[in-house]
Amino acid sequence: MPDWFIKGGVVMWPLLVCSVAAVAIIIERMWALQRKRIIAGELVAEIQRQPRPPDLTETVRTLTQQDATVLGELARTALSHAWLTKSENVEAVQAMARQQMAKLERGLTTLALVVELGPLLGLLGAVSGMVRVFGDVAKHGIRDPQLISGGISEALIATFTGLAISIPALVAYMYLRRRIDILALEVERHVDELLKHLYH
Repeated sequence: MPDWFIKGGVVMWPLLVCSVAAVAIIIERMWALQRKRIIAGELVAEIQRQPRPPDLTETVRTLTQQDATVLGELARTALSHAWLTKSENVEAVQAMARQQMAKLERGLTTLALVVELGPLLGLLGAVSGMVRVFGDVAKHGIRDPQLISGGISEALIATFTGLAISIPALVAYMYLRRRIDILALEVERHVDELLKHLYH
């Protein structure tokens, strides 16, 4: 490990775990939240087709058979409940939408935890460093500045590292949350169009 990492004290290890977890979650969510994995372009084109052909429902049903996207799942749910009243079908689709949203938001709670923990662990490291400073002063006085600088260095490194982890994690969290909201609204719009066609 680098010398500065060791100088940061024991809190550097949980901070390292937090940073690895944050990077892993961000990379995985960026991959999972690609538009093509949420909304299939071919299915959207068929739902929006104008003028609507009489066999639109069957065409959409065929497209959704092999469609693993969120839109595909919801369209499949709407079509499989087409024999119900519109309000009952909407409830079925909403229930499936909640399940899909939980999948989209997977890992974000952990990322939010990293955002909260980073500064707190940094603060803990800062307090630990200051305790060390005052302990050294109590034992040896202030004759040796090198003893004091060790504790101050620990405090500053831990604080800096905690902030350096939590700030990018916060930016990534806000970006991912916004991306999920935008994609969810687009999916909702397309499902509404499909439901209107089913119950026109």
